[in-house]
Amino acid sequence: MKVQSIFVAVVAVLAAAVVVVLRLRTEPAAPESPAVQRAPSAQPSEFVSEPAPAAIVLAPRSNTVVPGETIAISSPPQTNATSLNKAERLAQARETFRALAGGDPQAALRSARQITDETEREAALLALITEWTRGELSPPRQRAQAIARFGLEAGLGLEIAKNPDLAVLWAAELTEGEGRAAVLEQAAVTMLDTDPTAAFALSEQFAADQRRQFVGSVFAGWAEKDTDAALQWAEKLPDPSERDAAIQAIRAVAPVGIGAAMEVKDGYPVIRQLLPGTPAELSGQIQPGDRILALAQGDNTFVDAHGLALKDIVQMIRGAPGSLVQLQVLPADAAPNTTPRTVSIVRGQIKFKR
Repeated sequence: MKVQSIFVAVVAVLAAAVVVVLRLRTEPAAPESPAVQRAPSAQPSEFVSEPAPAAIVLAPRSNTVVPGETIAISSPPQTNATSLNKAERLAQARETFRALAGGDPQAALRSARQITDETEREAALLALITEWTRGELSPPRQRAQAIARFGLEAGLGLEIAKNPDLAVLWAAELTEGEGRAAVLEQAAVTMLDTDPTAAFALSEQFAADQRRQFVGSVFAGWAEKDTDAALQWAEKLPDPSERDAAIQAIRAVAPVGIGAAMEVKDGYPVIRQLLPGTPAELSGQIQPGDRILALAQGDNTFVDAHGLALKDIVQMIRGAPGSLVQLQVLPADAAPNTTPRTVSIVRGQIKFKR
C-alpha cells in the first residue's frame, strides 16, 4: 500500500512537469523593454556619415531688405557636405545667399564673413549685391579693377554705394583700411543728394590724419555731380583751412578755365570740344578744330605752344576766376600763310550738373 502511494505521487509530479513544459513552448515571448531593445546592426564604416550641422532654411527669394527679420533653422539634411564638389558648393553658396538677401542684411554679411574659401565667399557676396541692386551692376571689367585695387570685399562693396545704408553696413562688417574708405566715400557721395550733413559725418569714423582726405574726396565727388552745390557748401565752412582744402578739391575736378577740351596734333594743341555754358562757348570766338599757336596771361608776352606738353598747356589756360587769357588761334580750314587771330577770354568756374 505504501509503495503504491509513492508511485502515484511520482506520476503526479511528472504530469505537472509535462504541463509546465508544454505551456512554455506554446506561449509567445514577452517583448523586450525599451531599455534593452537591440539596435539594428551597424552598416560598414565606409557608408556611415557623420551628422551634418543644422542647415539654414532657404526662404523664398525677395528683393526687399527687412531689417530684424530672423532666419529659421531646420533639421539638418541627410547629406554629407564634404561629398559636394566645387561647382556644387558654389551653386549652394549662390542659392543660400540669394535667399539671405531678403532677410536681415547684417546677418547675411556676417554669414558671408565666415566663409573661408575665397571663391565661395565671392559667389556669396556677388549673390547678395545682385539681389540688393536688382542686377544693376557695373561692367565686369570695372568691377575687376576695383577688386584688384581695394580687395574682394571692398571692390564688391562699391556696387551698392547707391544704397548708403547697405554700403555703410557692408564697410563696417567686411572692410578695412583703404578699401573701407573707398566704400564710405562712395556712400557719402550718394548721401549728398539728400543729407550732406550725414554724408560728411561719416568722416568721424576715421582718424584725424585720414579725415581731411576723406572730406576732400567727398567734395571732389560732389563737384562732378553738382559743382554749384559743392562750392556753396564749401564756402560756408567756418575753418579757413578746411574751406580752402574743400575748394581746392572741387577745382581739381571742376577747374577755373575756359571750358575747352583739347588734344595735340602735329605738335600744336587743337580744340576738340567746347563744354556747354562755359566761357569758351559763350565767347563765340573759337570753334572745335581751331589750332592754338600761342598763349599769354593777361597782357603778358605770348608763349609759343608748339611742342609743349598738353598738361602744361592746360595749366596755362587755367587760372583765377575773372582773370584773362589770350590765345592766338588758326581756324582748322585756314589757308596756308593765314595770320592767326588773337582772342581774349575771361576765365570762369567750370560747373557740372548731372
